[in-house]
Amino acid sequence: MKRKYARAQIDYLAAKEQFLAASQQADKKLNDMRQNGAEIGQKEMEDAIERSGFHKAFNELRQAENRLIEWSHFTIKNEGEFKENKAAFEKLYSEVKTKPEARAVLVDMAMRLEAEA
Repeated sequence: MKRKYARAQIDYLAAKEQFLAASQQADKKLNDMRQNGAEIGQKEMEDAIERSGFHKAFNELRQAENRLIEWSHFTIKNEGEFKENKAAFEKLYSEVKTKPEARAVLVDMAMRLEAEA
């Protein structure tokens, strides 16, 4: 049986895929420059990032993560585990903007939630 995803989960997966593709493209551009004997400084790095769309893809991924986390905060309130450990979950949500570890845990958890049919 195929898993059903919520809109926020679908958007996150698409943004993550786009980000990974842009990252590979930037890496390829930088590797090509190295192989051609070019010295890579800040200007060259910025140019590769700009031309590959890496910066835009990163921003879109971050926005998709924000929507996913917001969706999960609303959705998780119906889960039994949340009700049992409400203080711990609320602490994670309060740290989402200051602690990358909390953000990573919430994104992972949000992707594990089942979308309502």
